[in-house]
Amino acid sequence: MINRSKLLALAAGASVGLLGVARFATADITGAVKLDGKAPEMKPIDMGAVAECAKQHQDPVYEETVVAGEKGELANVVVALKPDDVGALGAIEVPKQPAVIDQKGCQYIPHVLPVMVGQEMMIKNDDPFLHNVHSLAQQNPPFNFGQPNKDDGKKVESPKAAETYKVKCDVHPWMGAWVVVFDHPFFAVSDENGKFTIKGNPPDGDYKVVAWHEKLGEQTGTVTVKDGKGEVNFTFKAEGATGPDNAMTPKLASAKTDGATVKAVSNEKTMSCCGDCTEQTAKPTGTMASSK
Repeated sequence: MINRSKLLALAAGASVGLLGVARFATADITGAVKLDGKAPEMKPIDMGAVAECAKQHQDPVYEETVVAGEKGELANVVVALKPDDVGALGAIEVPKQPAVIDQKGCQYIPHVLPVMVGQEMMIKNDDPFLHNVHSLAQQNPPFNFGQPNKDDGKKVESPKAAETYKVKCDVHPWMGAWVVVFDHPFFAVSDENGKFTIKGNPPDGDYKVVAWHEKLGEQTGTVTVKDGKGEVNFTFKAEGATGPDNAMTPKLASAKTDGATVKAVSNEKTMSCCGDCTEQTAKPTGTMASSK
């Protein structure tokens, strides 16, 4: 299992938000994400044609489109608050430490990276050979450059707007990662145990919460933060993973939150194809990332 991204908490210590609501130094929104049903088998990645990549791995390497444990623990799900008004969250600070994408063993680490508007971003290369880093951003400054050798970190321009976009390598076509940009710091990614923790001390209150997975799509729930803490859990239906790659649309998925079942919100679009046929896909529009 590859390393998963770890999100940093913002300023510790109690403070008072714009609404005059006390914040708590230990405020956390926690939860878990599960897959209901049998997870699809991930295809092994064939690196045989690139000896320098293949020799980095003694064991088989698999695609990370759906990473789930034996009990359905679902990794790589981005979970975030979706307030109607970001200002209601109080004073917001941009994380001081950069968001980092690494290239190691001809894979991107992490596979899913959340980042905040204005946060510094860096691209590392832990492999002693050429990689290319090509972002497909539409609302943010794009980047496309080569890193021919080990590199402790090359800065790229900080994101300017909420958006979800893919990063690929033009040298090794199996390499792919997702960047999800938010206009606030209240987000997290589920780990290999399906668990997540949203830090940042949001004021007490009720919030919409959005969970996004590259294959299973997007769904919403609610959480009540009281005394600085809250809990929300999500369940995706495994059959949602049988659609087109990177469809990013839930297939009758549901989110179980505080005993209630919340109907999934679909980001589905219809695109014309081959004249008579249509393909149901969804582009990464940033709907999940934006607070609006």
